[in-house]
Amino acid sequence: MVVVAGGRSDRFTRDVFSGLGEREGSLLDSLTVRALALPPNRVLAGEGEVGIGLYRIEHGWAYRYRTSGGGCRQILDFLLPGEIVGLQAALLGVMEHSVRSLTALHVAAIDGRLLGDAFRGEPTLALRLARHIAAEACRVDELLTVIGCGDAVERIAFLMVSLYRRQARGGELDPLDCPFPLRRRHMADSLGLTGAHINRTLNRLRQDGIATVEGHRLAIRDFPRLAALAGTSAS
Repeated sequence: MVVVAGGRSDRFTRDVFSGLGEREGSLLDSLTVRALALPPNRVLAGEGEVGIGLYRIEHGWAYRYRTSGGGCRQILDFLLPGEIVGLQAALLGVMEHSVRSLTALHVAAIDGRLLGDAFRGEPTLALRLARHIAAEACRVDELLTVIGCGDAVERIAFLMVSLYRRQARGGELDPLDCPFPLRRRHMADSLGLTGAHINRTLNRLRQDGIATVEGHRLAIRDFPRLAALAGTSAS
């Protein structure tokens, strides 16, 4: 079984801007330029774009991905409410991946100057943003490890546990009724599996009484067993 250092990327709250001080909140308000709504399956930011600014996800889910020259898509991470899009581009000057809405999506567009202004004058906010970038990188490391070392069951178990824990950081969440808006193709493109692998593995987890996915909801019926399959602890 693959052993993943699970949970480290989930130690920090999803909402980077929760509980800001007065000065930090004023800076954020002054650089928030507009609200934007997207239906599902629309590009929010494209690979190679420059000067896109930042987006804070208010409602809905999105995902980061890259495509190969042959058209193969690799989903790098799923993005949840309270998380930020565009921090890497603000640092590197260009988007190195694309971001697409998974569900109906509402975001707040923020001037990219926020990052520089935070590092120059608001170190607490700058530390929050830096931790957010580090948590994103850690999640990609964990995903790459489970893809390289885990079988189909371990990969899907990892994805279920990871997304459940990230959502649970925002408050109480019933493991028997957890939002899970991924379609089979999203799971396949995230985990390096075929659609047939996804279907067989989901059927196995359901038949074993461990977890089920139905109607864009995840029901974790035996969390200790699912966590063990994911290579992490149940605590």
